[in-house]
Amino acid sequence: MIKTILVPTDFTIESEKLLSCVGEFKSAGLEKVILLHVVDIFQAQGLAPMFEENAKKRIEDYRQLLEEMGVDAITLVVEGDVKKTIARIADEENVDCIVMGATTSGLIKGRRIGRTTEYISRRSGKIILIEKYNVIKEAEEEICRKTCSVKFSKVMLPVDFSENSKRILDEIRDFKDIIEEVVFVYVIESANNKKELEDKKNGSMKLLHEMGKEFDGDIQIDYVVTEGEASEVIDRLAEEMDITLIAITTHGIGSFKDILLGSTAENLLRRTVKPILLIPVKSR
Repeated sequence: MIKTILVPTDFTIESEKLLSCVGEFKSAGLEKVILLHVVDIFQAQGLAPMFEENAKKRIEDYRQLLEEMGVDAITLVVEGDVKKTIARIADEENVDCIVMGATTSGLIKGRRIGRTTEYISRRSGKIILIEKYNVIKEAEEEICRKTCSVKFSKVMLPVDFSENSKRILDEIRDFKDIIEEVVFVYVIESANNKKELEDKKNGSMKLLHEMGKEFDGDIQIDYVVTEGEASEVIDRLAEEMDITLIAITTHGIGSFKDILLGSTAENLLRRTVKPILLIPVKSR
């Protein structure tokens, strides 16, 4: 269960909008939010004390906003290397989830996930919610909008039947009360002939139905078995089916302990404009 969330903020429009994400967790057992601002030691240099003092005033406004939402929040303002400090604080405070943002603009849609977000996704052993934003221009001003407003209304669960990917079920159980619909997806990436492909489709569909049994009667469930390159297919289906959140484990079949983010998860993180819930495997 996600009881404690870490929200790193740099006081940009994107980080302000992350606060609205927190409210959805409140109905699923959230107890505390830690608001963190890291004064970048490489940029601040001799001005770090001034930056720190200003940050303490600004982050207090965020805390008050969460309090108005009925969420208990504490604030931390520290100096350090931004990426490494966020990962360290998440471990020291024993948080259950880190909430971060990524924009979906740029020359290649969905590629601008940011160096800090990418680093945390690769290095942290925590559950990470990566909210995606569309940055558009209105009257010569950049406006930041979330790609989904209610993330847990229609959740996609890509699985490969490995023990790692099954961990998705352990986490999703805690959100049963706020999820309206779940879509189980299995992507067949190779088959030697049509008969083997059909056999894989039939067998995979049976396994998906077995996984979805425990949600019968509580949540609307859909099942999809298809073929292609996993991250590409998942991204396309998420668009076509109007998915509000993709929940995926960091590793599936063929994972190695020294690879901190599996290829499907990483490719999907860069490709999709949908919010992603990254769930680390237990071996991490």
